[in-house]
Amino acid sequence: MNMVFVPAAAVVFVGLTQVVLAERSGKERAKELAALEQKMVGTWKGQTTCDGRLVFGADGTYELTEYGPASDNSMGTWKIRWDSLPATLVLTCKGSEIPDEIGKTMEVKLIKLDDTSLAIEYANQNGSPSGQYTRATK
Repeated sequence: MNMVFVPAAAVVFVGLTQVVLAERSGKERAKELAALEQKMVGTWKGQTTCDGRLVFGADGTYELTEYGPASDNSMGTWKIRWDSLPATLVLTCKGSEIPDEIGKTMEVKLIKLDDTSLAIEYANQNGSPSGQYTRATK
């Protein structure tokens, strides 16, 4: 009877160890992704006049000012989806000078993100260049 118990206990132990390790690596990954998302927080200045100025809040809100040829302003919420590479920046408009934009979601590919630069690529570029931003100084 003891001979059966030892292998069964070993199987249970190995299974639990794998669950604990998977949970730990999942938590570590979540911390890494949260740290990357924190790099978004702050003010970013576009490198062309149409890129405007982006401000990402730690509370998940954004403001986009002086965007496009008409220098429009909008605001809403932001999040990053990590289900593909490159990651997807999701902007949901809650207020805009263009009424048709309110309630719409824009998804852009997050091409580059570090302490000093941000690059995004629009889903339907139609010949438009990607957005290039640098960290704005106060």
